[in-house]
Amino acid sequence: MTEAQFEAIAKLIRSKTDAPAAKAARLVLVHGRSNAEASRATGASPATIYTTVRRYRNADNLIRQAYGLAKP
Repeated sequence: MTEAQFEAIAKLIRSKTDAPAAKAARLVLVHGRSNAEASRATGASPATIYTTVRRYRNADNLIRQAYGLAKP
């Protein structure tokens, strides 16, 4: 996921990008870090990171489905 895609999804799901969980999700989704690395870097719990990353991925998938870029 690119920075621009991440920012667009954050707006759509009304995520506060300055929150530790969103910062961790950015590290995982944009920069390819592991959940453990993102947890150490941001202080967000692994469970919170898992949930947040899942929210972003689900939104990304729905957008791609709507544009015919992914299978339902």
